[in-house]
Amino acid sequence: MADRLTLTRAFEGAGLKSDDAERIATEIYDAIHDNVATKADLRELEQRLDVRFANLDVRFANLDVRFANLERRIDQMVIRLGALAVVVAGLLFAALQRWPPH
Repeated sequence: MADRLTLTRAFEGAGLKSDDAERIATEIYDAIHDNVATKADLRELEQRLDVRFANLDVRFANLDVRFANLERRIDQMVIRLGALAVVVAGLLFAALQRWPPH
């Protein structure tokens, strides 16, 4: 109500009649009243965003762990494949030395 009264007085100060100023102020106030965020609205939004960001932080931490595990498994696989390649190459060279018979 104080906002409407302040707006009415501003219109009266600008030269409008009291009834006209009050009617215009009421229309403006009613038009924007439900479309303006209050400080409480912003605090509530901030709290909801904080919760969502905290949830995202947890999810990213979980992804970091999963990627670290995946990277470890890939490293193990590369080591195994490298060892297998060395063994196959050794067997191939051993076979080539014996074939064809001299």
